[in-house]
Amino acid sequence: MSYLISKLQTGLALVQEPWVYKNRVRGLNIRGGHLYYDSTCEIPRTCIVVTGAVQAKMLVQLTSRDMTAVKITISVGGENRNAVIGSVYLPYDAQHHTCWGSSDTNSRGNALLDYLVTTELDILNAGVKPTFVTARRQEVIDISLATADIVTDVISWRVSEEESLSDHRYIKCQIRSDHLYNLIGETPGLHDGTHLMRTSLNQWKAALGV
Repeated sequence: MSYLISKLQTGLALVQEPWVYKNRVRGLNIRGGHLYYDSTCEIPRTCIVVTGAVQAKMLVQLTSRDMTAVKITISVGGENRNAVIGSVYLPYDAQHHTCWGSSDTNSRGNALLDYLVTTELDILNAGVKPTFVTARRQEVIDISLATADIVTDVISWRVSEEESLSDHRYIKCQIRSDHLYNLIGETPGLHDGTHLMRTSLNQWKAALGV
């Protein structure tokens, strides 16, 4: 994944279930970049890689074993704007819903959608291309979310054809600003991944109930 981040000049990479050795995330050291995760837990299950082109600060109060959050500063029309970016691990059975491209809908998908309509989060997923692929099964179970006031600045959301060496595919998109930032979501384990983009800390807290 480090090669892909460098190759695509990626600004941010949101990762679930990274390689961990002796309680430290390994294999994601990018020259000129920064790696954010909860270093106080035994086996962190999320992290975010930020390259030198992006100004970022980890939000410790919103970061845990299963969630990493950073605040980034981007320039839009010559003005600086803050956005909160998060990588979330959901260690449960997959939630299916046709609203984000799944082939069917299950009770977990209905429950998640019922929750989302009470928040300011919009679903970024587009199309029905599977985010999870094995020899026996293909499905859309990984979800990208953003608040309404930033959703129009997230463009080119897509499931990548590039080999991820995982059952989960890379999810790519771009954040529109004076400098176009590439963003990759990578979910290498057998689980569901969620990527969150918010424009204020209060919105983030309200949506997650913290």
